[in-house]
Amino acid sequence: MDIVYERALALSGTGKPFVIVTITESDGSTPRKIGAKMIVVEDGSIIGTIGGGPLEHNSAKIALEAMAEGKCRKVRFELSDLMLTCGGNVEVFFEPHAARDRAVIFGGGHIAYQLSPLLNSIDFRTAVVEDREEYLTRDRFDGCEKIKVPGYGFDELEKHCAGLNLKENDYIVIITRGHEYSDGRVLDYLMSMPFDFKYVGMIGSKNKVFECMKGLIEKGYPKEKLARVFAPVGIDIGGETPAEIAVSITAQMLSVKYSKDGKHVRDKKGYFNS
Repeated sequence: MDIVYERALALSGTGKPFVIVTITESDGSTPRKIGAKMIVVEDGSIIGTIGGGPLEHNSAKIALEAMAEGKCRKVRFELSDLMLTCGGNVEVFFEPHAARDRAVIFGGGHIAYQLSPLLNSIDFRTAVVEDREEYLTRDRFDGCEKIKVPGYGFDELEKHCAGLNLKENDYIVIITRGHEYSDGRVLDYLMSMPFDFKYVGMIGSKNKVFECMKGLIEKGYPKEKLARVFAPVGIDIGGETPAEIAVSITAQMLSVKYSKDGKHVRDKKGYFNS
């Protein structure tokens, strides 16, 4: 496999944004011909080459602009304008690949088993945090990053989840096996972060959520921060099986991602509601 494709695949796996830059037309004398490719990553560094010199330097700058906009571009360069004596011209296509969203699922039980492939199918990178070794087998969470923790205590999570490098644009789902105690511990750990996550959802009954939130408020967490948590998690679609709950959670995550209210499209654009 070509190095550019290898690195593009690797970058996609890590979720980092990048731009593939390709020469799509080449007339006259040019450093590289049609099909030459390079990758530009978010720090401006380059993988591969489309000919070096001013052409590559200017293309890297345009690639970063395309990355910021999230839109493809096509640019023609007259090489004589770039002070290149070869004198031909090239057309360069810029194809940005956005950073992939990441979902971190705390708990590897029945719902997580249904949820993780759903999230993977809509291009989330997914990590599963679980305290049971047998639940982190390859065939159970294929394609997911797996983090084994000894338990869900604050110190245990702080130590063993450090490598996750949690960030504010992460989506978090809390569905551990010990709903009555470990989910609250996980939420305590997450609320201690100096930022708000893109999404946090926690499973639980009305009473469990009430007691959990009350305890965290008593610990000093701001009500405004806790109010951002979707608990109980999910959109009310009436289902109760693990697969149905997973669909409900996924729908809620997408509504947050796209800043939508989750209402029926019919009620907004239907024939009788226009």
